Amino acid sequence: MTVEHTTAPPTENQTPDITKRTEPPSPSWLRKSLAPRWFGFYAFVGLVVLFSVLLPYTFPTTANTSAILGNEAVGMMLAIALLIPVVAGHFDLSLASILTLSMIVSIGLFQFFSVPAWVACIAGPLVGAAIGLINGLCIAWLGINSLVATLATGSCALGAALWWTNGSIFAANVPDSFRALGERAAGIPLPVIYTLVVCVVVWWVLERTPTGRYFYAIGDNPEAGKLVGLPTTGLTLAAFVASGTIAGIAGVVEAAILGSGNPQVGASFLLPAFAAVFLGATIFHIGRYNVVGTVMAVLILAVLVAGLQQFGLPFYIEPLLKGVILLAAVAFTTGRFSARRTNK
Repeated sequence: MTVEHTTAPPTENQTPDITKRTEPPSPSWLRKSLAPRWFGFYAFVGLVVLFSVLLPYTFPTTANTSAILGNEAVGMMLAIALLIPVVAGHFDLSLASILTLSMIVSIGLFQFFSVPAWVACIAGPLVGAAIGLINGLCIAWLGINSLVATLATGSCALGAALWWTNGSIFAANVPDSFRALGERAAGIPLPVIYTLVVCVVVWWVLERTPTGRYFYAIGDNPEAGKLVGLPTTGLTLAAFVASGTIAGIAGVVEAAILGSGNPQVGASFLLPAFAAVFLGATIFHIGRYNVVGTVMAVLILAVLVAGLQQFGLPFYIEPLLKGVILLAAVAFTTGRFSARRTNK
């Protein structure tokens, strides 16, 4: 005799379980590796391979690699400095002038006051932090647009550098201990190490701390940040002080590399910094300003420019190329941010 097992229909107090759904299969490693977030890394590797094949005697060498990294260390540091206020929803046009004034102050202290090297090293970041604080106060408390405020303070900083130097170069009484900060250790340019430390610290703050999440929150929607109780004024001040401090450090490092203070040097760093930050928003975290993407963008631009220059292309190709890349990156990221806000 067989017994038939039947499923009783659900009673009034019993409802079918519809919450259990079959999870979609996780994408394969191949699909993950072909995600657009990795295209920037592939572009970097592709450029390195391309120029190494085309220029086998000059490009894939230790000397060339060291030169590229050393030349881009200060520019990468300034790009990271710019990244912080951009994440918080503001722009800082004063960073190149902060770098310039920091250089002049550091070398000027040697030339006129013969201070110890550590005093000059501290003076540069303090100058940057002070200008950053002024920027933050103008923007957060006075309500001045960040472009206008930082353009004005940057002009004042550059004017102060030109006034003190009278347009000349400071280079007297620079001690060897200060120059050594811009040299090499075990074949590695020391500025590369300083920049790596700055990148790691800023990455950790932005990606692993509540402060970083708050920066992204007010950058995405400052009004919503106020409504949920975020200290937007304090965060804005912190963003600009941190940005100015890093720019001041970059100025000291550049002064150590050159062994002098030149008031005409800083301006050339601003456009590449903007290009790196916006291009970096198309790498790793697409549509989101981030440290890893910014670092990769600096390296991509550096390899591209170095390779083209070794082919003998004229010097004006570099600003033209970076300008075009900046326009393309801004167009892409603006479209991504607009689409993201529309979907919310």
